[in-house]
Amino acid sequence: MTPADALSPTRRALVCSAAALLAYVGLVHEFVGTKLYPDGPAWFGGPVGWHAAGLGLLAAGILIFAALLGRARVPVRALAAVLGIAGAIATCGEAYVHGGFHFFAFTMVVASAFIVLVSRPAPA
Repeated sequence: MTPADALSPTRRALVCSAAALLAYVGLVHEFVGTKLYPDGPAWFGGPVGWHAAGLGLLAAGILIFAALLGRARVPVRALAAVLGIAGAIATCGEAYVHGGFHFFAFTMVVASAFIVLVSRPAPA
């Protein structure tokens, strides 16, 4: 975990912006996901899995944001890495199954990579 005090205010603001992107992707998943991908819930085992993924991503983005503000103790880099891997799987899966590009899943990859790289502690 990266303590909020270990990052400069500029780095903290940048990582909070990436966390907001992750939460935004969770909202998009919930509100327009089934319109864009009608077969999406079937890939998640039904509506429960589908909504768990969207709401979980929303919660993860909020948790990372809270951790960087010093309000929660969360392993920020580890959580972001897991989310990035999930986004990479969804991006590759969309390309393989439908031959398309899943922009929001790719946004997860980019935002997560940004969090992992920028939230590294500064060298001593």
